[in-house]
Amino acid sequence: MDLARYAACHRQWIAGQEAGLAELVAAAASAAAGRTTDEELSAVVERCMRGYEEYATSRRAMAREDGAAFFAPPWCTAFENAVLWLGGCRPSLTVRLLYSLSGEGMEAHIEELVGGRGRGRGEGTGMGLLGITPAQLDQINDLHNRTLREEGLLTDRLATLQEDIADRPLLPIIRERERAAAAAAAALAARHGGANSNGLPGRLEAGGSFGGVDAEVDAAMESYRAGLAKLLEEADELRLSTARALATQILTPRQAVEMLVAGKQLHLSVRDWSRRQEREQNARLPRASTSTSSGANP
Repeated sequence: MDLARYAACHRQWIAGQEAGLAELVAAAASAAAGRTTDEELSAVVERCMRGYEEYATSRRAMAREDGAAFFAPPWCTAFENAVLWLGGCRPSLTVRLLYSLSGEGMEAHIEELVGGRGRGRGEGTGMGLLGITPAQLDQINDLHNRTLREEGLLTDRLATLQEDIADRPLLPIIRERERAAAAAAAALAARHGGANSNGLPGRLEAGGSFGGVDAEVDAAMESYRAGLAKLLEEADELRLSTARALATQILTPRQAVEMLVAGKQLHLSVRDWSRRQEREQNARLPRASTSTSSGANP
């Protein structure tokens, strides 16, 4: 495990997010002014998707060393960790973000479609701020449903993994360790007349390694870390496949650029806001006076 290397990878990823956002914003402005072709926009979108894929590849390799490190990473704030799903954002959040980005105009058209009143619209008629067509909306809805099902399966597997670590084999191993500790404490108490050399009950002094029991605990924890790494890998694949399906298969290049801009802005804004909040909270914490601290110089 190398937390410094993991954190450095994350910092590099954030720098890439910031650079990618600047490129996407410039491309969107150029497209709005009619100075950029769809082919040029597609190239920008593809560079963005490659950046996601390269980061996922790097994370996969590091997660195989310690999968647990990426589920509540210390290089993220407490708030960032609170909204993580299997080490990242929920894939379905990308679809929800697209709906939100399209605005109220799209919601009105969705209600028409759900009520069967909008099926007569032309396939090329756009809805909402992004100009989503009925055909695109059908594809987005299908993708959303598939993504939600896959999310549910991965969430269930995480729950099973967490239950297994407390059931089999870890709990029997811990009980065996407790029995070994009790036996060691009893032997210690017998030698010292019921107390150890410090005058404390022998149970408190008993500890250290328990040989095969410790080895089994280590093996159980390594198995758990490996299970987490596998879940992270599959969650990243779902995040990537959902984003790529939207950006390169369903949306137009201009729509994809707008979606990717919103996604990066959301990520970076949450990061910046939560870091600012933590700095402000830390600044309000009472500080012990150096003159009264036990380690202060006279």
